[in-house]
Amino acid sequence: MSIRVAKHAVCAAALAIAIMTPGRSLGNGGPFVIKYPNGDPAARGTFARLDPSLKPAQEDRLRVVKEDLKITFLSDRSPASPSTPPDPPLAAVSAQYTIENPTDQDIDIDFGFPILRGIYTSRFTMMPSPDVRVTVKANVPGRPDNLVHAEIISNSAIYGLIRHRARTAIEAAVARDAALAKLVATARATGIARQRARKAIGQVVESDVALAKAVVEDRLLGGLAAGGHEQPDADHDQARSALADYLAKTMKWKPRDVALMVEFASLDFGLPIAIPPDRTHYPLLSGGHPYINANLGSLGAIGEQKATQFFATLAARFDPAEAATYEAIFTAWGGDVRERSVDLATGQVRPREITIDADKLGKDRNLSGYARSDPTIYARVDYLDPKARISDPEKASCKTVLKNLPVIFTFAPMNLVHYRVQFPARTTQTLTVEYKQYAYKDTRDPTTYQIAYVLHPASLWKDFGPIHLEVATPSNIPFRASVDCKNDGTEERTMSIAPGRNGGKTRLAIHRATLAQKTGELFLAIDAKAWDRRISELAANQPKQQARR
Repeated sequence: MSIRVAKHAVCAAALAIAIMTPGRSLGNGGPFVIKYPNGDPAARGTFARLDPSLKPAQEDRLRVVKEDLKITFLSDRSPASPSTPPDPPLAAVSAQYTIENPTDQDIDIDFGFPILRGIYTSRFTMMPSPDVRVTVKANVPGRPDNLVHAEIISNSAIYGLIRHRARTAIEAAVARDAALAKLVATARATGIARQRARKAIGQVVESDVALAKAVVEDRLLGGLAAGGHEQPDADHDQARSALADYLAKTMKWKPRDVALMVEFASLDFGLPIAIPPDRTHYPLLSGGHPYINANLGSLGAIGEQKATQFFATLAARFDPAEAATYEAIFTAWGGDVRERSVDLATGQVRPREITIDADKLGKDRNLSGYARSDPTIYARVDYLDPKARISDPEKASCKTVLKNLPVIFTFAPMNLVHYRVQFPARTTQTLTVEYKQYAYKDTRDPTTYQIAYVLHPASLWKDFGPIHLEVATPSNIPFRASVDCKNDGTEERTMSIAPGRNGGKTRLAIHRATLAQKTGELFLAIDAKAWDRRISELAANQPKQQARR
């Protein structure tokens, strides 16, 4: 992936900085069996305790007769005014699987479905929630679809798990080296421990006059309280220097790794997560479990992705296998955390490019278009939240972390949808996964909006039939896929963008293909300028339509 960060001056001059990250792209995968720590993947029990790899397993009992994959590019709203930048397209994805159980036994099975690059959250419901729907229907005339309960293992949960495992690995490695452990402990005692004590003393002084007097009269506490919160102490600086010398001279670490480890010993990430004694692991739930916000502390100012990279990078210095934790999940599902796109002009798949306005990025962390279309942007630039409530020393530590992390950062958003389905013996059922997500942008000329879909999971079934693809795009907007598609003309369809909310009738161009390839990724692109122009025209026509009413 190539990122160009442009800083625009009054004279309209632009400065572009390119960071090349070649590789494959992000996408979505078909239903798959999630591995359990031990035993049969189809066994009953709690899904996805924290020890599992979250990787797919082989399935040789069920047979996928066919997959009907439908992707529609639509808009969830028009801009507030013609001058408002249009949102990226909202892609509606429907993956329908006809699955046969040819055995004489009922099969209860847990499936995982990866949705990469984020899930659309509907704004039109009382309680906003990710727009994901899973249904199953027996192939019996007149029998309705049954809604299947689905849990979403969020990207933040996976990041949180990685940070927890990495911190545990780092602390264990430090404890094995007596000299290193003493240096780290000294840095923490003169830094983290002292700051926590000062904070506690400050709270006492504010709330209790008698205790405040006692603190002043106590030589030890008085001396501690006299230090400033914003400025580091001299002995803390000495402890950091001693740790850096040991890492560089004795352990032969490179300067970048030395700087990161010194900040690891200086930053307060909060207390480690305590595992309940009655179980080995927490289960990964759809939300609210303790890993999501754990092990962040002041690093929350640089974002959870960069914070996760910080922990994984350091853990890899002690155990190289730790560096591949997140990427291994993508590899198992057949995707890659590095990004590609299909070129609209040539049809060739190539590294993705993205240009962003660095001035806007620095002023507004919640850029509507960027944030929805590309949640990894903040992980790919050195961004420090200017509104973060952290001290000056913590801010300096965050800047040091950003400066010394590797340039290529390949963690990318992924959510896993988990659901359980029963397949009675000798029956055929239709399983459908539906969701929406914003398209991502590629700024190489001609600029495009793109969707990627991982096909690889189909290859891990013993028997997986053809994949029938249908792509619907607004008419008169150039389209390109990474596979040859037949243009089947246009159709007028009523577009449903949210429960109980229709977007009206729209003329769509229909593109179809039958995919024999069961590995790799599928890329779909539409012309961004044509899309933006169409949405802006809709916004301009809104006042006229309202006036007629």
